[in-house]
Amino acid sequence: MTKDLYEILGVSEKASPDELRKAYRDLAKKNHPDANPDDKAAEERFKRISDAYDILGNPEKREQYDMMRQGGNDPFAGGGAEGFGDLSEIFRSMFGGGAGNPFGGRRSSSGRGTYQVEIEIPFVTAARGGTVKRVLTLPVVCQKCNGVGGSGKQTCSSCGGTGRIPSGQGFFSTMHPCANCGGRGFTFKKKCSTCGGSGEVRSSESVSLRIPPGSGDGTALRTSIGGKTVLVRLRVKKDRFFTRQGRDIHCSVTVTAAQAVLGTTLMVRTLDGKVKLKIRAGTQPGAVLRMRGRGVVHNGVKGDQLVTVKVKLPVNLSEEQRLLWTKIKETGS
Repeated sequence: MTKDLYEILGVSEKASPDELRKAYRDLAKKNHPDANPDDKAAEERFKRISDAYDILGNPEKREQYDMMRQGGNDPFAGGGAEGFGDLSEIFRSMFGGGAGNPFGGRRSSSGRGTYQVEIEIPFVTAARGGTVKRVLTLPVVCQKCNGVGGSGKQTCSSCGGTGRIPSGQGFFSTMHPCANCGGRGFTFKKKCSTCGGSGEVRSSESVSLRIPPGSGDGTALRTSIGGKTVLVRLRVKKDRFFTRQGRDIHCSVTVTAAQAVLGTTLMVRTLDGKVKLKIRAGTQPGAVLRMRGRGVVHNGVKGDQLVTVKVKLPVNLSEEQRLLWTKIKETGS
């Protein structure tokens, strides 16, 4: 199984942030454990995908990873391929991750890794900030076996008790958790019928999450649920009226030809509700009007709302309307 983060996400090393984000969202949705209840390997795939995006989605960490990947900052220079061992050791030294997690996640007191979920939130909530309530499904200790996983513990025949399996070759030769024992180094003669030997079962819990103003796709929030550290990654739902570029909110309104020529006042939706917007006489199609201070707050600075004016021309004119437009045409206006 590859450890190359670009290959995990299925993108090239020149992928843009948007391409990385789209690849992560598509793969995370496809491989989420909740969407694959009968696939025991889904959780491992989902974790690897999330771990890869944790690095590549962060510009500074991505730059460090690229340097290591290309051999530009080899912390084991002169040691040969064997000097690298498990890449998790390199990532821990580079990115400051907790023990056992090469991608910066801290292990909970139970020894389990940080649990990661993705939730969708409304565009306005992401822009303004607020609180959302969600039901999250998390792994908890199996009560039937008290988290042990079964009886008749025996050394794993696949990894010989190490919990790790070698993968790849050359510069990126590395180790990954043994799929047979889940990285524990042992299996059971008789697995727990409730948890299937994992020591955990899934439990749903309702939580309230505070969304910071100016949140965007990929924003990660850390919370603690039942003693577990949970990394909640946000996915912002598209809005039918608004789009966002940095601190600024963009939208468009449509006026009639008469309104554009003579001027009018419209009630325009903003993040804070509807506000009057004056369309001056002679406003041209495609004109962009700025509503100051109606954008997103970021680092204490509030952006604007930019409104593009579209002009709707009349069709199927009555005879009276046709005569009026003919007179306007003849005047040269």
